[in-house]
Amino acid sequence: MRRDIALFLGLVAIICGGVIATAFFLFASDGGGNGPCDQPLPPRGESEISQTGFQAEDAGLTSVIDAASARDLLAAHNAFFGDVRVFTYDVDQPLRDVDEGLAKELCEAVNEVEEEITVNQRADRVAIETTRVRELIGDAAEALGYERPVE
Repeated sequence: MRRDIALFLGLVAIICGGVIATAFFLFASDGGGNGPCDQPLPPRGESEISQTGFQAEDAGLTSVIDAASARDLLAAHNAFFGDVRVFTYDVDQPLRDVDEGLAKELCEAVNEVEEEITVNQRADRVAIETTRVRELIGDAAEALGYERPVE
């Protein structure tokens, strides 16, 4: 009887160890800096990174928010995927040079907007997530030495 218990406990220990090791390798690779925003985004070279550029980006983001608030996902999509999105690519490297954490946060927020527009198609979330991007763009302007865009 004791031998059966010892065998059973040994088997449980081996199985648990395997599960723990598997979980460790799966989750450790996720936290090791392999996210899409951990590396600089490739610039498109189409945006003016200036006070005027930030003001134009703010106006574009306002258009996305207005369209999403009106539950017009097609208009939100069209407003976002163009100059607005391109600006986020072009501002990424200059922003990383002064505040890498903010650049990553902006990248992740932009990814949320993209997912809400294209995958989840939830207009209310598009408006909320785009508002977050708009706030981060204002932070980015300040980090790069410009004034926050006027709302």
